[in-house]
Amino acid sequence: MKKLVLYGFVAAVALAVLLTAPLLIKSGSPQPTLSYEVGGCLDRSQGEITRGQHLPSEVEVSVGDSSVKLLHHLRYVCCAEIRVELEYVGGSGDEKVIRVLEENVGDFCRCICDYDVALKISNLQPGKYRVEIYGVKYDDMPIEKLWEGEVVIG
Repeated sequence: MKKLVLYGFVAAVALAVLLTAPLLIKSGSPQPTLSYEVGGCLDRSQGEITRGQHLPSEVEVSVGDSSVKLLHHLRYVCCAEIRVELEYVGGSGDEKVIRVLEENVGDFCRCICDYDVALKISNLQPGKYRVEIYGVKYDDMPIEKLWEGEVVIG
């Protein structure tokens, strides 16, 4: 009798796994990933970025099947070393949020450069996204939203 109960339990577990496997595979889609490249100083000039100053930003956007490419034209200090991280992707409802953070892990100086920050966010599910770029984080200087836009992934 004990073997029969054990076989029945094993059969029930196997059936449950078979029935839920498609759901696990479907919900186990790849997580969004970020790749980026920061171009060197394109144009150097004298000047200074001060605390709380809004940094001029222009962003070119192109959308693929499951990705979005952003080319961020950033005016910032010339001795910076810019690192970028995907801070958040998610949300609920009709619109999801993609939040990108740019950070200066280098120095801070008194000359200004124009940088091109090329970003690609891949493995996005279909839907509408609000993309936000924040930066440039450096020590205790406040960060601000540099750019915001909407994209639709097919």
